[in-house]
Amino acid sequence: MSDTTTAPLQGITIIDFSRLIAGPCATDLLASLGARVIKVEGKEGDPMRLTRSKEAGGGPTAPTFAAFNVMKETIALDLKDPDDLAFAKRLCRSADVVVEAFRPGVMDRLGLGAEALRAENPGLVYAGLSAFGASGPEQARGGVDIVLQAETGLMSVTGDADQEPTKAGVPIIDAASGALLSAGILAALLGRARTGQGDTVRTSMLDVGIFLQAQQYAEFLASDIVPPRVGNKAAYAAPADVYPVADGQIVLSAHIVPHWKKLCAILGHPEWIEDPRFLTVKERVENRPALNAALSEILMTESAAHWLAQFDAAGITAGQVKDYREVIATPQVTANGAVVDASNVDGSPLRIIRPPLRFAGFDDRSLPRQVRAIDADGAALRAEFSLEAAQ
Repeated sequence: MSDTTTAPLQGITIIDFSRLIAGPCATDLLASLGARVIKVEGKEGDPMRLTRSKEAGGGPTAPTFAAFNVMKETIALDLKDPDDLAFAKRLCRSADVVVEAFRPGVMDRLGLGAEALRAENPGLVYAGLSAFGASGPEQARGGVDIVLQAETGLMSVTGDADQEPTKAGVPIIDAASGALLSAGILAALLGRARTGQGDTVRTSMLDVGIFLQAQQYAEFLASDIVPPRVGNKAAYAAPADVYPVADGQIVLSAHIVPHWKKLCAILGHPEWIEDPRFLTVKERVENRPALNAALSEILMTESAAHWLAQFDAAGITAGQVKDYREVIATPQVTANGAVVDASNVDGSPLRIIRPPLRFAGFDDRSLPRQVRAIDADGAALRAEFSLEAAQ
């Protein structure tokens, strides 16, 4: 493994005032690149520390918290307390990046807004994440992932046509907001390297949720037709769907001409190539029920492994529908090093998902990963950033 001194963000210090999922996801990604992240929590800690599903089991810290908080120092500060607030400002005075996810205006009222902090620290990159935006009629609204899935239209296009709108199975807008905010922070740091001046970068979960659907919104903006829910189908292509096989389900996408012809040959029906119902993608989309019924009848006769081997050999894109246990056991996931070891606040072992960026000259597995207790680093940080130390 590489030495931590080769980390891309070695020497960058980030003060993280965010909590829950999106903001911590952003700073977790930056920590995995070698940045020093100091997580500022309230006296009760981040609410995610105790947020877990009934399947998550015991343990001193919720796995949902550990997912994005194993590479951070922690300090507990009451920002309503003058002394703690003054110390928070002192932390920011020498930081490279400040990340916050409060409702717009909260940090300004505390004297922790971008302009106030940059008056003393001109090179500071200030990153703000909000639910609906930093301006506009709904800027004061709070929001979490499921609310934004509803408000961005994502739920309206998720699920089958004859069912109610459905949320995605994971907090996708939270995670995407964190990933995109981290990209904005990196861009601002690059700009600072050129100009010497800091910048403010902001995003909202509303904007991110809409951006995730950019293709579908492009179609809507061109047609003014609200897209329907189509379940597992690709609305614009066929075959592109989930199909039953002898031991489960597979996803098959063979709508482009070469793939469609190869699929017909593999399934033993070359006559489908000239069938008027299936002649082009347009006809196959219009006759999707008949197409899917014909495909399913054949695919159900063999296993997923049987079909995937043939499709892969022919260059047809396909995959097996897997649950989490099957995914983690996949040799490719192991080869990618997607799971990494960490430790809980009591030293007990944890396994978590590793951030997905890989570098030729740096291996993030060389970084220590441990969930820190609330204010675990408070004493050391108070000494490091004390007035005496600053002087």
